[in-house]
Amino acid sequence: MFSINDILIFLAIFIGVSLGLTILVLLIVAQVRLIKTIGKVNKIIDDNAVNIERTIERLPHLTESIDRTLTSVDGTINGVNDVFFETKSTNDMITTIITIVESVIDIVARVFSKNK
Repeated sequence: MFSINDILIFLAIFIGVSLGLTILVLLIVAQVRLIKTIGKVNKIIDDNAVNIERTIERLPHLTESIDRTLTSVDGTINGVNDVFFETKSTNDMITTIITIVESVIDIVARVFSKNK
């Protein structure tokens, strides 16, 4: 008859072989799907080959255009910074003028309040 050890060994081998076969089937399914996906990607690339070539040909012009745009933006930012700092000094000057006008109004108000 069969001993418990023989049955456990048989079960271990059976489970191991079943898991191995399951993993093998899953790998085959994954490989088939990968092959289909690669086929679709190749078809997309073939269908758009002309557009891809045109895009690659335009890349140098595009990079030059981007470079010119960035240079222009840099100049604009520098101009904005200059205006900002000039505005700051103008604000200081306006504050000084307002302070002077307030002082003059105070003096005039005191003169008129003393006369009454």
